[in-house]
Amino acid sequence: MFASLMPDLIAIDAGPAEAVKVAARAGFAGLDLRLNRFTPDIERLGIERFTDAVEAAGLRVGYCSLTAQKIGVDEEEWRAGIAALPGRARVAQSLGYTRATSVVVPFSDDLDAEANAELHATRTREAADIFADFDISFGLEYVSPQTRWRDGKHPFVRTLDGLLSLLERVDRPNTGVMLDCFHWACAEETADDLRKLRPEQIIAVHVNDLVADRPLSEQTVMERELPGVTGGVDIETFLRTLAEIGYTGPVTAEPTNPRWKLTARQTAAAETADSINACLRRAGLPAPTPASP
Repeated sequence: MFASLMPDLIAIDAGPAEAVKVAARAGFAGLDLRLNRFTPDIERLGIERFTDAVEAAGLRVGYCSLTAQKIGVDEEEWRAGIAALPGRARVAQSLGYTRATSVVVPFSDDLDAEANAELHATRTREAADIFADFDISFGLEYVSPQTRWRDGKHPFVRTLDGLLSLLERVDRPNTGVMLDCFHWACAEETADDLRKLRPEQIIAVHVNDLVADRPLSEQTVMERELPGVTGGVDIETFLRTLAEIGYTGPVTAEPTNPRWKLTARQTAAAETADSINACLRRAGLPAPTPASP
């Protein structure tokens, strides 16, 4: 496992070339990309030029976003993303990215659970079939905090078991899970839940911490802490269990917090890299840094 940077998760608005510099300076070993946004930038820069920059910085590829950020977006947005997906996936493959992700919203005000499951299964299958041509695996993230679903008309997938059931319905070998320890904790799941997974089912990993002195029922996706800061999530057990399973991919922090907009980008990146690497070390795992070219 290695610390990887997705810049916008800590309010860093940086194009791909600048993101390489920010990640390497901060001590990340990997870089995640929003290729659903930045594919044209990569093509203008040149794929070979960009891969040379990544290699020179000593970075590994992490995961990328290629589809809409959420599976359940409106039909127009989904269809536009699918139309662009082969081109985006081709660029991702050229850059070496083999992991893509999207999010399952844990409720719907329009579709009951069965209709929503059918929508998500159909769309995930559609994307996965395109990704298969480019050797890309597709991970879905479940979202568990009660504050995110309890006011919705029709609750939907919000646990690992629920997501695994959805993936059984999808029935594609290149689909799996984007695991977030914040959602794992808010769902009150354990290491034994994680052990249900095979290594190839874990596509990407997010780490964050709970807000202190706030009950699980009031935790919110809009306010999270850097991993290891409050100790609300047993991140060491989470990471050790993933290592035990055989996961070796990127570990990305998603500490959603208004303070990042007031923090200098390099400071934000360095704090985030340090927090992930500290968690890896406390779990007794290596904490790789940018490699020498």
